[in-house]
Amino acid sequence: MKKTAYLIITLSIIVLTLVQCRVIWLPPKIYTPEKTLVLNPPVMTLREYTTSGMINKHARPYLYHITSNTNGGAVYIFGAEHSKDPKHPQVAMMDSIWKLFDPTTAMLEGRLGYLITWLHNPIEKKGESGFTAKKAKKKGIELFTWEPGRENEINELIHKGYDPKLIAAFYSLRQHNNNWKNFSAENQNKEMMNDVDSKTKKYSSLKGLITSVNEIDSIWKAECLGVPSWRTYEHPQNGWPKGKLEDIAELTSSIRDEHLCKSIIDQVRKGKRVFVTMGASHAVTIERTLRGMIQ
Repeated sequence: MKKTAYLIITLSIIVLTLVQCRVIWLPPKIYTPEKTLVLNPPVMTLREYTTSGMINKHARPYLYHITSNTNGGAVYIFGAEHSKDPKHPQVAMMDSIWKLFDPTTAMLEGRLGYLITWLHNPIEKKGESGFTAKKAKKKGIELFTWEPGRENEINELIHKGYDPKLIAAFYSLRQHNNNWKNFSAENQNKEMMNDVDSKTKKYSSLKGLITSVNEIDSIWKAECLGVPSWRTYEHPQNGWPKGKLEDIAELTSSIRDEHLCKSIIDQVRKGKRVFVTMGASHAVTIERTLRGMIQ
């Protein structure tokens, strides 16, 4: 028992040391903005972004910079093309902007997860989020995820009256990558159940609600009338089929974008210089709100 205890203590010290030395990266914290903050003008909805044709019109990457006239706080938005290629031209752009902007806080999309720098290239592993984390850790500034957290998303959806089983199906189907045709039917089933497991097992309100691919098939058939099976449906090119799954997608997008906006505005009002990376679509949908509220 003593040997086991000593081993656990020793390993814990080693891990903590590697974290302190930035060899092991822990997931960044979720930022909690001022609760009373009201967004006006509101963020652009996912439906407005897609139906207006904006999705096909704006630049990628999509960049802009807003400075407060009252306290010197500022934000630089880098709406990236999601890429894990360290040689992608946008990496050099991000690096140049980072140096010129000289942020005091950084925020990134996603939870990032655990990363061991001895084994992983941050950009190859996490794309623009990996770049942001690397620069923030090197500079020693605060680093946050701008996500509200999946648990908060799920609770909000349930609060709005959506069936938890439908929510579980939505998060599993959202992993769809248009490559199902490359798999046999057996492997399609296996991959989908892997998605179900990875997207629901962490959350008590969703865990165990879907136990077979047949349930996914039934939900898709009931909710997506007149469209091909999820196995052949081209998503996200065609968006979500009309119905409750599209409504959930719309709401989750708004939940994320609203939290993102509030987090940025809250920090800028505190005089922070905030460098934020995200997918280009988010940069577009939050722009009018940020420009309207950062004065």
